[in-house]
Amino acid sequence: MGERVALKFQLIANVSDPDLLRKSMHELGTVFYQTDEKDNVTSIVYFSGSRIVRYTGKVEEELSKFVRAMGYRVSFIEIDEVQGYVKIVQ
Repeated sequence: MGERVALKFQLIANVSDPDLLRKSMHELGTVFYQTDEKDNVTSIVYFSGSRIVRYTGKVEEELSKFVRAMGYRVSFIEIDEVQGYVKIVQ
């Protein structure tokens, strides 16, 4: 019998459901968000060592308040799935 190889799973998700975004987060990760010139939240990304969740749905007021309370406003977010990194600039 061959040796067992431990697989490392990673979640990379694009979601449009605000509840799924919230349930995909845990305290070990970080929420980053961007805003437009009118201070409306336009982009949300959650990152932890094992998951990247990019929110692609409409940002309603309740979700905006949630990410502002939990997250960090940044001016730039880049996700490179091929190279395996999330780059942010604050």
